[in-house]
Amino acid sequence: MMRFVAIYLVALFLPPLVLLLGARQEREAEFRFAVGAELNTLDPQRMSWLHDIRIAECIFEPLVRFRLPEMTVEAAAARSWQVSDDGLTYTFELRPEARWSNGDPVRASDFVYAWRRALLPDLAADYTQLLFNIRGAEVFFAFRAAQLKDYAREGTQRSAEAAARLWEQAADAFDRDVGVRATDETTLTVTLERPTPHFIELCAFVTFMPVHASSVERFVDLNAESGMLKIDSRWIKPGNLVSNGPYRLASWRFKRDLLLLACEHYWNRQALGIGSIQQRVIEAPVTQWLAYQSGQVDWLPGVPTTKPLAADLVEQGRPDVHVVPGAGTYFYNFNCRERLADGTANPLADRRLRLALSMAIDRKTLVDRVTRLSQPVARTFVPVGTLPAYDPPVEAGVGFDPIRAAALLEEARFTEGEHDLRGLSIMYNTGHGHESIAQAIKSMWKKHLGIEVALEGVEGRRFGERLKSQDYTVARAGWFGDYRDPTTFLDKFLTGNGNNDAAWSEPAFDKLMRQAAGQNDPRERMNLLRRAEVLMLEAQPVAPLFQYVTVHVYDPGSVSRLHPNAWHMRRLELVEVDRKK
Repeated sequence: MMRFVAIYLVALFLPPLVLLLGARQEREAEFRFAVGAELNTLDPQRMSWLHDIRIAECIFEPLVRFRLPEMTVEAAAARSWQVSDDGLTYTFELRPEARWSNGDPVRASDFVYAWRRALLPDLAADYTQLLFNIRGAEVFFAFRAAQLKDYAREGTQRSAEAAARLWEQAADAFDRDVGVRATDETTLTVTLERPTPHFIELCAFVTFMPVHASSVERFVDLNAESGMLKIDSRWIKPGNLVSNGPYRLASWRFKRDLLLLACEHYWNRQALGIGSIQQRVIEAPVTQWLAYQSGQVDWLPGVPTTKPLAADLVEQGRPDVHVVPGAGTYFYNFNCRERLADGTANPLADRRLRLALSMAIDRKTLVDRVTRLSQPVARTFVPVGTLPAYDPPVEAGVGFDPIRAAALLEEARFTEGEHDLRGLSIMYNTGHGHESIAQAIKSMWKKHLGIEVALEGVEGRRFGERLKSQDYTVARAGWFGDYRDPTTFLDKFLTGNGNNDAAWSEPAFDKLMRQAAGQNDPRERMNLLRRAEVLMLEAQPVAPLFQYVTVHVYDPGSVSRLHPNAWHMRRLELVEVDRKK
């Protein structure tokens, strides 16, 4: 039976509504939206979360951007580019009128500086490997990592002078060996290791955005003990952050809101549809909904599809509720390390346990009865139907098979040692409705395998930290593609990848991915990538659950040019708002 959301939510959540109405006294931005979690960072080289990237796309401008809704690449900070006949050299001409928010010209050297930052192990960037397509980039990364490892050895002489010498050697190695050059102030030349058909699309991604070198350097220091560059996070705060995008950061109140104002120095300011943008942090989806209903926000960019509200809204058939298929997969990570964070043996290092747990999940029940949005069930990591040239290996994926799952447990002797599995838990980030899915899977594992697991709800930032350090056994996760190629999904599983939170390592998989990277024939390249995904699915370091859909809420009569799409490409500077309609 249809539930009328507005009626029962107002009754249940009147106090939050009163608080929201009080917010009217705050400065009103032209375009306002609400998110459920605070930003992790505004450092473009360290980002990986969608809500961080959304803001970065407003305040930083890469070489190129996606034109919407066509999804074609167009000029941005670069006014033009040329590609050599062999596909290895890209020459970008920057706009001479492009300026930073402090009025300085945007220089090619700012891009070189930013890309060097992304290649430093010191920075621990999640997307470092996206730059490994560039000549010498992977070698430089390994060189710097080896430097730091040697410096950390017991008995090594450590001092500020020694750390400085180490860094000078690294900087020289980058300038000498990595194929990124500022030929002059407005010319950037990039030489690749191998032809990379999607490289121009990569240049639109957040990791490739420039930073204002001189302002960042004010907050960088060398740690004499570790030899590593350390950056003070104050550089991304209002008053310190210098950006080159259509907006500048005017204010940022932790776990409350941030305000972006049109940058007076932006080269294309006359094309902006709105002069100010406010992002509000409202953790509870129902309170977000009340903010929208009461006119406090214009857009809810992603009503959590793991909570009942999304399904309730969709069932009503409202014209302001927009369901968009997503190029992303909701999944569970399995920690694949031999030892857990506390030093004890990790039963999930045995692929049979991972397969058993995955086979005991009834995905159809999850999407029909828990999320209630009938998302496509996932047996592969690359979502089916999102990449026309790639056919995900559905036949190699894991389906619901509790009998086979139980047999695998018995084969691995886990049925004889129930105590060995008592330490298993499902970790999820709070505030986004993931608990209901975790509870359902907990019940499935108890029913079909006799395994009892605990549930761990963890606040967002701490959740991310524990993922990166593999301080978990099972953890929920989601992954959206960043560019339109299978590698945006499969690179995640490469040994040492910054996003390989399962810590899975398989030389045969890595080899296939390297072969694909060096393959110029498009069809054979896709075949190699497909074989790599088969290998990964057979090992099941993650359990794919379902493909995402995104539920947006906005009134198309008052908000236009938003263009929601499967790939989460955004151009918020082009949005137009007319609340009088």
